[in-house]
Amino acid sequence: MKKTILIALMAIVATGAVIAQDTNEKKERRGRDGEKQIERQMKRLDKKLSLTEDQKIKLKDYYTEFQNMKKARMEQMRQQEQRDREALDNKINSILTDEQKAKYAEMKDKDKKMWKDGDDDQMRGIGHGPRHGGKGHMRGAHKGHDRFGDNVARDMEE
Repeated sequence: MKKTILIALMAIVATGAVIAQDTNEKKERRGRDGEKQIERQMKRLDKKLSLTEDQKIKLKDYYTEFQNMKKARMEQMRQQEQRDREALDNKINSILTDEQKAKYAEMKDKDKKMWKDGDDDQMRGIGHGPRHGGKGHMRGAHKGHDRFGDNVARDMEE
């Protein structure tokens, strides 16, 4: 019995290590790093177009400028989304009782922790299509549950 449990635990640990390694390799292949993306794109263009050294220098400058503009735009969008989220929370809190506010804050903390910790069991199928291991549902929503994992169907019956 102990051997069986030990073997099962070893298999689980080994599977987790393989999945983690696979995820890291995929991120590397995608080239999340802007410099890697620029280099990859430049190699592709050079191969297809036989660029001169002057063209390569200018091209790298253009791609770097584009990356910087993209990063700035993404940061602006992130900040605007954060302001919008705070405004929504303020509106929601304005209609809640003190007890409800406490529960709502707890729910948000639980949700934030789930994303920060990367709890795959909680996040699986949330906001991702089938290609990414999900079902394309809203984050946390599945078969009668809202985004906080609460049973909406049960709550509606009561």
